[in-house]
Amino acid sequence: MPLRVAAVGFRHGHILSFIAKARELDYCELVGVVEESDDDLSILERAEVERTHATFDDLLNDVEFDVVATAEYYSKRGSVIIKALEAGKHVICDKPMCTSIEELQQIKRLCDERDLEVSMQLSMRFGAPYQTMHDLMHDGLLGEFLAATAFGQHPLGYGTTRPAWYFEEGKHGGSINDIWIHGADMLRYCTGREFESVVAAEAWNASLPEVPHFQVGAQCMMTMTGGPRVMADVSYMPGRSWQFYVTGTDGYLAVESGRLLHRPSGGQDTEIAANASLPFSSPFEDFASHLEHGTERFLPQDEVLRSQMAVLAAQKAADTGERDMAVPEF
Repeated sequence: MPLRVAAVGFRHGHILSFIAKARELDYCELVGVVEESDDDLSILERAEVERTHATFDDLLNDVEFDVVATAEYYSKRGSVIIKALEAGKHVICDKPMCTSIEELQQIKRLCDERDLEVSMQLSMRFGAPYQTMHDLMHDGLLGEFLAATAFGQHPLGYGTTRPAWYFEEGKHGGSINDIWIHGADMLRYCTGREFESVVAAEAWNASLPEVPHFQVGAQCMMTMTGGPRVMADVSYMPGRSWQFYVTGTDGYLAVESGRLLHRPSGGQDTEIAANASLPFSSPFEDFASHLEHGTERFLPQDEVLRSQMAVLAAQKAADTGERDMAVPEF
């Protein structure tokens, strides 16, 4: 029997990659489609699917399936995942997974109690430049890791490319949680270290008076195990998305828009070609193959949850003004 997938929540275009991959894999079958809002059905149209059920509850009562794939708006996403887990379904979601630490703790508890699994669209791990960065660092290219700076600015897209709900109060949940999840996950993956505390985090609006509550600017500084500091700017401002600058005792590595530059201590910049052989093409294929064929997950569940927790801690610090806040443990 194929892996039966139900798509619930078409509020972000990232759901399109889940739909495309489910169609591509011969061991997956899309058996249900839910979008509870009538506000904007354009993503359903782009996915070339039609709603099979008006609500998630209707779907649960009517169809047998194995996995929920969801890209609900951010503050609703956690409740959808929790409902799916309570119904005995595995879940793969767009990032971020949820918007509160309490929701994430409940998700972890349900997975443990019911022997269920979750994954998330942490697609950077499946990109050759970032996998190359991981391999170089794990091979000791930089010596002992000392510090990193990350830039993940994104275009704001107000009134154009971003869905309208982004700017509705209470639905977005914060720009650090929205964007920094990719960068934090990559640095955890590449360094093998955990985020221990949030030294400071700020989120503000200085350029979008039409939506004063929206966090256009977003920055944080965090510590990792052993002492290294990480600074990040993940603002909705003009910039080149995703640049990493990583320093170790033996040199420096920069990853800028897919280009890798290495400078050994006392040496000159040398460009390194991105080259990675990955077992799966995407988080969805990784997750589906694991559930259907028992293959080892390239993106393990524990990694997903720990990266999300670190980012939720940074968002909370920005929202509350708390300093030197420990990242909660599960």
